[in-house]
Amino acid sequence: MDLPKNYLENLKKQSRPLKITSERQDIIQQFVDKINLERVGTKFKPVIWRQINGLVAHVKMGDLYWFFKECESGDSFSKKFFGILKSKRVKK
Repeated sequence: MDLPKNYLENLKKQSRPLKITSERQDIIQQFVDKINLERVGTKFKPVIWRQINGLVAHVKMGDLYWFFKECESGDSFSKKFFGILKSKRVKK
């Protein structure tokens, strides 16, 4: 899958600049960026920050770092992300 090299640069040039003020917002933005990079050139629309924040609202800050590391270790970041959220091990 070809990913555009300037994807992150295009995000920074958006009309509404991102106002990341906390560590949690930063890690959630990293989730959004990684998932959207995989969705380029597919039938899926890019996710927005609010969607991912809603999905991981119940996850504590320390667990978010573990979650991010687990997603990166898989073959597909987004498959691992949504798979872990659907698994019975993560309870809401």
